[in-house]
Amino acid sequence: MNGARMSRRRIVLPESNDPRVVQAGIEAVKQQIAEIILLGNPDQVRSAATNDPALERLTIIDPVTSPNHSRYAEILIKARAKAQISIDKAKEQIQLPLVYANCMVASGDADGCVAGANIATAEVIRHAIRIVGANPEFKLASSFFLMLFGSTTPGIQGPALFADCGLVINPDASELAKIAAATAQNARILLDMTPVVAMLSFSSMGSARHPAVSRVYQATKLLNQQYPDLHVIGEIQFDAAIFPEIFESKTGKTGKFVQPNVFIFPNLDAGNIAYKIAERVAGATAIGPILQGINKPINDLSRGCTIDDIVRSIAVTACQANFDHNSRGKS
Repeated sequence: MNGARMSRRRIVLPESNDPRVVQAGIEAVKQQIAEIILLGNPDQVRSAATNDPALERLTIIDPVTSPNHSRYAEILIKARAKAQISIDKAKEQIQLPLVYANCMVASGDADGCVAGANIATAEVIRHAIRIVGANPEFKLASSFFLMLFGSTTPGIQGPALFADCGLVINPDASELAKIAAATAQNARILLDMTPVVAMLSFSSMGSARHPAVSRVYQATKLLNQQYPDLHVIGEIQFDAAIFPEIFESKTGKTGKFVQPNVFIFPNLDAGNIAYKIAERVAGATAIGPILQGINKPINDLSRGCTIDDIVRSIAVTACQANFDHNSRGKS
């Protein structure tokens, strides 16, 4: 949250028809997490705000009556050049809040977007890739969860990142390496810690042979080649990754254990199951899914999200946007 407060980035919320989103935007402003832009009919937004005076500190834009139709239509036409949409069609699409929000981010009028309370994940990602585009370094849209564990949780204490738990179903070795690299970068952004990446498998350092193990092994090899300064452990079983005595027993490496803070699962089945077990059984707080591999911060919400979930996603998006601005040499 502190990183978000320091950045004061502009985050656009296109689902102001949902009272949860409106209240989360108000709460984010009260906590000084970000500057909030709500898209929708101003009268409906004010009705959802239940007369909260803090609403006056938010910016409300109606995509239907916005004077930016022509400018954003040009952005949309350029982004969707292969579709060859007409200017009239583009102006019509700009009136859709999610399309308008992505054009705001693409143009720099907003620093990030949070959506998905009522919009399907596929739609959030599709518009993000079409309009904002893929990150030129990673070139693969994936996701992670920021997992906040209690101080008494065995094996993992404090924050960690789990990926991919929400998007890429069965990544090949190259995709797995890209997911790991993107997640490691987000660990630096969100945790302000040096990332230590565990490439998870049912094998530890060659203890089993199977095509699934070979895929994780190859991904680890690629990661080491492409990011030689990144601390990568793998392939490794989960218990060996988090307990020093098991690590030494299964790998034979005495005194080499380093606690990971980034856990890369071999497929979506494993990642999705793992984060839900950690959340429901270990009592971890799961923030996400948080998207990565997009050129600018666009984040998805669960359909069952709470106001607190949305506020946390706004904070994460603001932190990502701050990194994005600093890395591009912007103020």
